[in-house]
Amino acid sequence: MQEVIMPKLGLTMEEGTIVRWLKAEGDEVEKEDVLFEVQTDKVVMEVESPASGILVRILVREDETVPIAYVVAYIGGPGEEVPETLPELAAVEAVEPMDKPCESEETAEAIAATPAARRLARDKGVDLAGLSGSGKDGMIVKKDVVAAAERGHTRAVEVEAPAVKPKASPAARRVAREHGVTLRVVPGSGPEGRIVEQDVLDFVAGRRKAGELQGETVPLHPIHKLMAERMSQSFAAAPHFYLGVKVKATALVDLRESLLPICEEKSQVRLTFSDLLLKLLAETLRDHPLANAKWEDGGVRVFREINVGLAIAIDEGLVVPVIRGADRLSLTEIAVARRALAEKAQAGRLALDEVTGGTFTLTNLGMLGVDVFQAIINPPQSAILATGRIADRPVVENGEVVARPTIYLTLSVDHRVLDGATAARFLQDLQALIEDPYGFLLREVV
Repeated sequence: MQEVIMPKLGLTMEEGTIVRWLKAEGDEVEKEDVLFEVQTDKVVMEVESPASGILVRILVREDETVPIAYVVAYIGGPGEEVPETLPELAAVEAVEPMDKPCESEETAEAIAATPAARRLARDKGVDLAGLSGSGKDGMIVKKDVVAAAERGHTRAVEVEAPAVKPKASPAARRVAREHGVTLRVVPGSGPEGRIVEQDVLDFVAGRRKAGELQGETVPLHPIHKLMAERMSQSFAAAPHFYLGVKVKATALVDLRESLLPICEEKSQVRLTFSDLLLKLLAETLRDHPLANAKWEDGGVRVFREINVGLAIAIDEGLVVPVIRGADRLSLTEIAVARRALAEKAQAGRLALDEVTGGTFTLTNLGMLGVDVFQAIINPPQSAILATGRIADRPVVENGEVVARPTIYLTLSVDHRVLDGATAARFLQDLQALIEDPYGFLLREVV
């Protein structure tokens, strides 16, 4: 019987949500067939079958969240039966490092084991600490425990058996954590007293005090949850300061109008102001390495690549796909890349390498009628540029007040990396390119 586990699909991934099963119980599957889709902390990714056989049991349903290494299904042969004792979430809770912050590195490595390996280790008295796993990413599997038992790698002392945890679905455990509920006090309505999500919600509703403000807890999509966590961490860790400027955009507007038919004929993509700003940003970053850097281990690490991310709002939250090597791309190539990434973002099909590796971020709310706003830096970058709409506003020319297209730029900066003067010079150079882009763009990027 082959266990199918929740894989670790990124360095920061601690849990995954199954978005959709592409196979049903009883289906025949081949090795490397796509079994299910997982929402990680960044994107939706496909997970392939580790073996050929029959999908005999699905343990984790759609929209349920479990930690990495948790068994989500079993694949077996004809007539093969599922193990009588199915893995509980408690069997892999130790995977989460925040539960045991004082453990040594050896202990932390030892917890990277499959539930089957853990059960066998308990039965044979094998100490998992110090074992080298032969499974994926160093995971300890059953054969590693068998070999250790033959070598006599057993515990020197008897350890007390862990307390039996209440049976509960992954969704119930997640909701309990969100509301601070101890599952032992929640009566279960599922098979054999298993606690399901509704049991926890009913318990929470029942313990509300009279006169307490009523409302509903809206479950966050993993993308929204990640956005909230990253922005909180960024704002707490990076000392932000902000620089703003109103920029004349007459030349930018005229340039876009003149390039629209050229770009559409060349690539069937409609040129946007974001495309122009992305290109001008990338060019400016060439001369301002500290704006293309991050704070790391008490120093500044300057990136060699100029990979500009564009913040895109989707129904589930905010994602920032990255245009890599933006300074080496033509304006048309940037427009093509931007549209492709935007379409994949809306469809929830961004790959992991399309949302990682950014060195600077542009966020534009002009299409929503916003004039000016301040953005939170996208970690671990050192700066982010927020732009509003282009609109006719009063400016002074030759001593007279006239209406001209203008755009507000607001640069959010990590003060550990850039000081005020350095950031101001970056913004000045960007402003100069926006106000007079013809010489650069017409010569190099179309």
